[in-house]
Amino acid sequence: MIYLTLFWEYFKIGLFTIGGGYAMLPMVQQIIAKYGWLTDAELINFIGVAESTPGPFAINLATFVGMTVGKTTSLGIFGGFLGAITATVAVVLPSLVIIIVVMNLFQKFKTSKYVQGALCGIRPVVVGLILSAVLTVGCAVILPNLDFTNINAEGFSQFNWISLVIMAAFFPLSRLKIKGKKIHPIILILSAAAVGIVIFGVFKVQQ
Repeated sequence: MIYLTLFWEYFKIGLFTIGGGYAMLPMVQQIIAKYGWLTDAELINFIGVAESTPGPFAINLATFVGMTVGKTTSLGIFGGFLGAITATVAVVLPSLVIIIVVMNLFQKFKTSKYVQGALCGIRPVVVGLILSAVLTVGCAVILPNLDFTNINAEGFSQFNWISLVIMAAFFPLSRLKIKGKKIHPIILILSAAAVGIVIFGVFKVQQ
């Protein structure tokens, strides 16, 4: 049953993802490719929506994916709601259980040299997973034809320079400080959305 598969896969993601929502993207991409639940373009759109909507990125993305998968069943909209609940609960459950255990044994975990050593080993891997997600999503936006499993000249045939310019413009804005404060991410997201509407919606520039 698709809901059991959805629960099991997202439970594993919630259990083995360390470092936040972006660190889970490689695992999400892997299961989506495995079951064919979404296309790469749909996943990128969901990432954008999950980042732009209120709430934790990881939970939002799980909810969107679960809803999409659930709606493919004969239950329709109700199936989408059930899929969203299934994926959301599955991705949150491992963290909830672990946090409860850690809170009860906090002092022991805090002073354990084994735990500290494990965390020191995990941190570089988390950075690597996040960089992998950034590279994969970035290339999918800028080079939509590029396939990392089969890199060839055709993969570089389409270059989305407009997206690259938008990214290059907004990255320094995210680091800019005005009167000692950075520009709020919500302002940047809304501004980028407005730019996208004007370029791709009003002027209908082809990507």
